[in-house]
Amino acid sequence: MTADFVRQMHRFILRHTMIENGEKVVVAVSGGVDSLALLYGLHALRSQLTCQLHVAHLNHCLRPDADADASFVRQHAARLELPCTIQRTEVALLIKQWKLSVEAGARKARYQFYEDVCTQIRATKVALGHHQDDTAETVLMNLIRGSGATGLKGIAPVRAVKFIRPLAGFTRQQTEAFLTSMGLVPRHDSTNTDTRYLRNRIRHELIPILESDYNPNIKVGLSRTADVLDAESEYLDTVTREAFEACRIRDLSEVETPVKSGSIVLDSAKFQQYHIAVQRRILRQSFSEVLGHTGDLYFTHCGAMLNLVEGNSPNAVLALPNGFQFRRVYQWLIFEVSTDPIETESFAYPLAVPGKALITALNAEITAELGNIRSREAFELPDGKFEAMFDYEKLKRMFANPSLGTFPLAVRNRRQGDQFQPYGMQGTKKIKDFMIDAKVPRYERDRVPLLVCGDEVLWLVGYTTSESFKIQSSTQQYLYLRYVRDETSS
Repeated sequence: MTADFVRQMHRFILRHTMIENGEKVVVAVSGGVDSLALLYGLHALRSQLTCQLHVAHLNHCLRPDADADASFVRQHAARLELPCTIQRTEVALLIKQWKLSVEAGARKARYQFYEDVCTQIRATKVALGHHQDDTAETVLMNLIRGSGATGLKGIAPVRAVKFIRPLAGFTRQQTEAFLTSMGLVPRHDSTNTDTRYLRNRIRHELIPILESDYNPNIKVGLSRTADVLDAESEYLDTVTREAFEACRIRDLSEVETPVKSGSIVLDSAKFQQYHIAVQRRILRQSFSEVLGHTGDLYFTHCGAMLNLVEGNSPNAVLALPNGFQFRRVYQWLIFEVSTDPIETESFAYPLAVPGKALITALNAEITAELGNIRSREAFELPDGKFEAMFDYEKLKRMFANPSLGTFPLAVRNRRQGDQFQPYGMQGTKKIKDFMIDAKVPRYERDRVPLLVCGDEVLWLVGYTTSESFKIQSSTQQYLYLRYVRDETSS
């Protein structure tokens, strides 16, 4: 098994031109099954690949055994006589600063760490341990969330030239068998079985059902679909780049309306000559040219922009994420930084208890769970940013419908007159005033989700909860909520 695994990895690396002769490769090692298999597989191939390896591990400081994981990685690096960089980062503090979910914040911290290590040791590649099962999970996760072909193509073997995935042709079962044949025992990350995370629910609940009831080879089929869509997406990217340049007005002095420096301007007539599939990609390309990425631009935004392009109004404006806006001014389509607040379309999504709601307007989801407080000493309250807890008994007393035994929770954006009592404060405060004090940009205020029960605001997601329904010393049953924004894995 050992020799076959290494040979297959070698062929996969060569087929995708992952590592050139003499390159220095940072190997990202968490200590789990996949990263340990990656490390030992690459170490066995280092002579054939004529490359240098450097182990890198980021201690997220999120779990009690995180230090033990770091020590484990350091020991294996020493065993293989490889240089190793280990860094501690308080990711919990960063996710508050960045206003991201735990998964998204941890991922951002890891990639920043990899870039830093590459700069320090002059490495040209970063090897990551994603495999075929990860691709299948990503395809399903993005399908559930309504992604287009870009999301459904899964995890690319090579991304941005630098990031490589030598295990992308293997299944999780194969990586486990390889470690067993080597007599290696990996570390276990308890968060990988926590079904509060969407990916874990897909891995441990949805895929087993699909395998047993529909297709025992579902992961292989999804991986094959991802490969097909990856090739087609690559072709469309080439077409889109050519179309984007054909539509773009490079000389802004030609535009017969005031345009800010750094804006992207397209010729509407030329734009409308392309197929709608290319049009959507041109819009994403334009957004990316201004911002540097398209992470917060979703299908609903593209649809709204196309409606403006095809509509009867020659002058129209639309708010976009990250403080940008899209303007149609007669024959010009303009992407630019927004200076004035623009009304965002209102949204509202019901939330069952227990249950979850997909917030498609924000490409996010929120889950609601019930629990009982049994041990005060071991009980810790979340900070109220992206996780929150409320006194469920008090909510039932105040809002429950006697005939149904439940109450109407919903996630929506702000409305005129909204107010609440912020956690730890006396008296109420208008949501508008709270956002001003919290320095929430005007263009983002209508995109901040609120958890409400009827007209009562319980939670300003990303900021704070209501004092009125906080956990008390007498609370026995609690309502736990978790908000997660989708940051597509890459």
